[in-house]
Amino acid sequence: MARTGEVLNLVRLGKVETVTELAKSMGLARSTVNERLDILQQIGLLTTGGETSPGRGRPASLLAFNAAAGVTLVAQVGMSGTMLAITDLDAEILWRTQVQFDVSHGPDALIELICTVFGDALAELEISADQVYGVGLGLPGDVEISTAPASNRAGGSRAWVNFPFAERLSQSFHAPSFVDRDVNLMAIGEHRTGWRDANVLVSLKVGTVVACGLVINHNVVRGATGMIGEIGHTKIAGVDLPCPCGSRGCLNTIAGGPALAASLVEQGFQAHTARDVADLANSGIVPAGQAVREAGRHVGEVMASVINLLNPDVVTVWGYLVDAGDQFLVGMQESIYKSALPSSARATVITRARLGDDAGLRGAALAVIEDALAPEAIDELVATADAG
Repeated sequence: MARTGEVLNLVRLGKVETVTELAKSMGLARSTVNERLDILQQIGLLTTGGETSPGRGRPASLLAFNAAAGVTLVAQVGMSGTMLAITDLDAEILWRTQVQFDVSHGPDALIELICTVFGDALAELEISADQVYGVGLGLPGDVEISTAPASNRAGGSRAWVNFPFAERLSQSFHAPSFVDRDVNLMAIGEHRTGWRDANVLVSLKVGTVVACGLVINHNVVRGATGMIGEIGHTKIAGVDLPCPCGSRGCLNTIAGGPALAASLVEQGFQAHTARDVADLANSGIVPAGQAVREAGRHVGEVMASVINLLNPDVVTVWGYLVDAGDQFLVGMQESIYKSALPSSARATVITRARLGDDAGLRGAALAVIEDALAPEAIDELVATADAG
């Protein structure tokens, strides 16, 4: 039953709709294609329904991917909240929740929380364990986690380094698990759902810290040590404030959420996080709006160099600061158009993330799905089903 996964892939991606189209595309006999369709229908991944438009000859049945055949479990851990969701095999969210989790409690506590929440949700939705195709988890970067208050009980931020998240989750749910930085999963989500034709996509996050994920030729680029996109640690001229990374004058110290909140506190306002800053700006507090716009300018200075280097098709921007009206994006664009090569800047679409808060969740689900439904994975699944 070799090439069964290829059959599913062609149908799932919408490249073919009928047996005749499949046979022609793959260079196989209709009988050979039908054998593979039969087993894909038996395991629930394909369905037939509807017919082609009337024309010459008998109408053909249309083939369709069955996204309801299974689910993914995905979580996005943030410094101010953790989102969890269950999706179908098209990465459409079926169930979601947000919980408060303090990263200073450590990774073991996070695994316990994820297992408890998903265990209850699967029972509530009457989804069986064998319907779980995989688990996806997005985490903040190591430097971002280091901004959390230290906890001796949890081993502090050091406990997160090299922690076996994927292994622990796979053991708990008996399914493949994928763990990546949150910005990388956001980039996958944005690219696959809104900008699939983009050769170069930068997904920028502006919240507690400033960081970005990068997709080039449909693949996430992570760098030699997985630290690509840490632009929040770019040094800014004239700035000498200490940064948790151990250096001074980093972009995060003047454009990250805590830095903006601290400046507003000095002016007599109540603010602790990027969300608080955005709320103040949206409430018409002029200093908050000015702070957000100035943060956008500083980020734009760094992004101008990114644009000159990568010449991206699109830069999508996500985070609480972007929710403060248009102040952040306007400030960012001012600096980009001032400092970047004009031809590169004009060619770059700069926009809010289309998926909003769902970008990381959808990206995590798509990472699971693309692996679980890859042709070679389906061939292995079919072989296992055939053996027993």
